[in-house]
Amino acid sequence: MLKDTTYKDKFAMLQSWMPQIIDSIKRDLRNEHLRNDIVFAKHYFPGKNPAKLTSEELAPAYIHVMANGEKTEELGEFIANRWLLKHSDLYHFFEQELTKLNPNFNELTSIDKPHATKIMEESVKQFGAMETYLFCVFNSVVFPEEIYKTLSQKATSHAKTKEVEEGKKQGEASIEALKRNYELQIARLTDKYEKKLLGFQKKYTVDVETLKKQVVSLQRKLTIP
Repeated sequence: MLKDTTYKDKFAMLQSWMPQIIDSIKRDLRNEHLRNDIVFAKHYFPGKNPAKLTSEELAPAYIHVMANGEKTEELGEFIANRWLLKHSDLYHFFEQELTKLNPNFNELTSIDKPHATKIMEESVKQFGAMETYLFCVFNSVVFPEEIYKTLSQKATSHAKTKEVEEGKKQGEASIEALKRNYELQIARLTDKYEKKLLGFQKKYTVDVETLKKQVVSLQRKLTIP
């Protein structure tokens, strides 16, 4: 399906995943691409230090360029290569699996649905749906179009599930943080009033001892003729 697909077309398929792609290679973009392409850096990030740009700041610029820019193939290849370098484990997995179909796996022009389904499912199990989908698109794996659709759906579904789980974790973390905060406040108030009570107790003891001494003194005065 993707044997002769351009990077512009590939990134059109991956547009919704660009924030994740950019986040995974942000150091490469800051330290290599933006440092070498001064015109690009000044145009999209005027007055900003490229070394301090966040993923959220980087993503919109690269999304725009890959959709409308003139150097989409050159930049697309850079992004894809840097992403693939960080996922060498995926490459080794596909290399092993595709070699079983053809020792010269780069010569494959298509993979039948049963084999493609098996490879896809095992890759998703080991590496995740999003990672598998990105790898297949970037590396032009010749899966049937139907497999790409299934993989894309799995990636989207897994991403939504992960988002819900992360939201739940954040909610639980927030509740736990509030709980710890209240416990800390209660502990501080308890300590504060315990110290006050201790102070009152000491003052009471001193006052009582003083009164006792005054009573004894008065009694002595009353007994003197």
